[in-house]
Amino acid sequence: MEFVGHPLLDRTPDITNATEQPPASNLLLLLPGSRQGEVKRHLPVMLAAMKQIKAARPQIEVLIVLPDAGLASLARSVGSPADVQIQIGNLHGALSRTAAAIASTGTVTMECALFGVPTVTLYKTSWSTYQVGKRIVTVKSLTMPNLLAGKTVFPEFIQDAATPANIAGAALDLLGNAERRGSIQHDLANIVNSLGGPGAMQRAARAIVSLLGD
Repeated sequence: MEFVGHPLLDRTPDITNATEQPPASNLLLLLPGSRQGEVKRHLPVMLAAMKQIKAARPQIEVLIVLPDAGLASLARSVGSPADVQIQIGNLHGALSRTAAAIASTGTVTMECALFGVPTVTLYKTSWSTYQVGKRIVTVKSLTMPNLLAGKTVFPEFIQDAATPANIAGAALDLLGNAERRGSIQHDLANIVNSLGGPGAMQRAARAIVSLLGD
């Protein structure tokens, strides 16, 4: 077995030293997911958490980032306030200037890690799917950076634990606790360094060729 790295590093050439130079910002990103079901399940909880966060920190600006116009329209239909901006695409641009994020578990958490963004993660699904999944899934976390680090780097809330109060509390800690932010960003830098740098696809191709040659 040969570890070749992560292809995300080939798609994000603009992250040099990102984990070491976090921006001073009042921007909070909401990243509910890339599928309709995820947006429907996650965004209402995120928006409820947002209200609690803004009550405690009125200066916070909130930006929802979604991959396409259809999901942006869905986001408005599930209750996104008119004064909350929705951005279509350019996630990396948003990550480069944000203070923290609330995100669904999945690949987007790796993108948050690559940009050194302290993130609260969550995932909610139907009751039946969750009951089946928790009997099959044996990993301790659904958040990729946590799995790579072997510990909880990003606070994670799954299913019933993904409440507005829990999410808001964790996000406010990330926004207001400089020591906690620094510790997370140190862990994220270590995670990024462990990925092996750009060129994962080329290394994978070479590994396959060498196996075929054998």
